[in-house]
Amino acid sequence: MKKDVYDHLNDMKMDINQFEVEEVEEVSEAEKSRVMMDLKRKIRKPKPVRWRKMAAAASITIGLSSAALFGLSFTSFAQEIPIIGQVFKWFNDDGFYQDYDEHANTLAMTQEDNGIRMTVNEAVFDGKTLYITYDLITETDLGETPWLDGMPKMLDESISRLVSAQHNVKKINDTHYAGITTATLWPDYRVEEGSFEFNINGILMEPRDDAEVIPGNWKFQFDLKATDNKEQVVKLTSAKNGVAVNIKRAVFTPMSFIIYYDERVSTEQQIKWDFISVDIEVRDDLGNIYANEHNGGFDSQHSNTFEKLNPKATKLIITPSVRLAQRDGTNENGSYYRNEGSTAPMEEFELDEIVIEIEK
Repeated sequence: MKKDVYDHLNDMKMDINQFEVEEVEEVSEAEKSRVMMDLKRKIRKPKPVRWRKMAAAASITIGLSSAALFGLSFTSFAQEIPIIGQVFKWFNDDGFYQDYDEHANTLAMTQEDNGIRMTVNEAVFDGKTLYITYDLITETDLGETPWLDGMPKMLDESISRLVSAQHNVKKINDTHYAGITTATLWPDYRVEEGSFEFNINGILMEPRDDAEVIPGNWKFQFDLKATDNKEQVVKLTSAKNGVAVNIKRAVFTPMSFIIYYDERVSTEQQIKWDFISVDIEVRDDLGNIYANEHNGGFDSQHSNTFEKLNPKATKLIITPSVRLAQRDGTNENGSYYRNEGSTAPMEEFELDEIVIEIEK
């Protein structure tokens, strides 16, 4: 099921000399700064590994964006590619965005401020997560990893139910960037249509708190209906070593499927371990392993969105995995931390598989 961006470029006529391959470095301190800023601003959508302190009221989850590891840059050819209909393909290096462009709503809305023209190209709403594609044309270089200050919201609500978001922006050349922003509803909440606003108040030159900020006012409003979907109630559980995962339901859309689940951890394990991470891997009876994005979670409730289901599949095999770890220390604000490469105790194990018979 997994495809990368080069598969999509195969269908285009091009001269290979028009591309340059950049060397990709290991995850750096800049990436670590991105994570810390994401948490502080509360606009980054969580992804595995999802460490959380079980005693906390809410589950805050973090992860490094795979986009930072993507090392393809475009030269003059980039300016010849139409943006609308292409952004999902550019970001499809792991196969997750396959077919999203076929179900997207064309918006083609442009706002310009402070020398930066932002065009919102397309949007997809699956009833759970909103996906927005856009490009930025600038008078100055915004750096390698610019970050947008702002997030989508639902209108006509006293409190927006879009509670987490992530901006993923790729540099095409010194004055041209393309991006996807995703925003997810509360863990157990879905809607069939909605009015949305996407307001950006500034652009950071780098994803860290002390980075230079270009102020501005880029505002967009649009209405969307959810893509067709079919819900299947599951209610299956797997448990081991004081940890249980309950798969509640699956929702199938034309370009993805969503698994809703919750996790339960015994008091004994909560006392023993400072951090507990529960993740799920999904494959089908044909042997396909599905790329996914974690939609965030609150307390014990979570959901993951997976790439498009193979129409020949008849079963989904879900394997929950668990990581238990102890901290290295405590920050000044009282929160725990664990260093990369830590030698503090840690355990990992898998729960028994959960098999879903797909209803046709």
